[in-house]
Amino acid sequence: MSALDSITQALAALSITPSGTVEHASATSAAAWKEALQAASETPKEFELLKVLVFKPKTAKNATPVPVVVVARDETETSSSLLGKKLNLKDLRLANEDLLSEFLSLDKDSRTFSLSSSCFFVFVFVLV
Repeated sequence: MSALDSITQALAALSITPSGTVEHASATSAAAWKEALQAASETPKEFELLKVLVFKPKTAKNATPVPVVVVARDETETSSSLLGKKLNLKDLRLANEDLLSEFLSLDKDSRTFSLSSSCFFVFVFVLV
């Protein structure tokens, strides 16, 4: 089963049906991704990009960090200091490769991931 098939099945379980799929060249930035989508003929006329950010709050050396996952519109400003204040967490920083690998089994350019069953996460959805 491809990654796209597993995502489509997960969305279907939530009663969300994608209107279609678009295949495009690899993109290394949001701007390049948007250009690749606009160049593809099967892309809907109107679409919106989302970003997923993973933050690590400051924790004691012997404590397990609880990653904060933020899903937001691409153009939404996502200030780590404001998020930290709102969530009552100190010194939120973008997660490094080690944390991404440990908790999500991925790197920053991964397309799919799996959550470890022994981990806890804070999910934040920003759709302003």
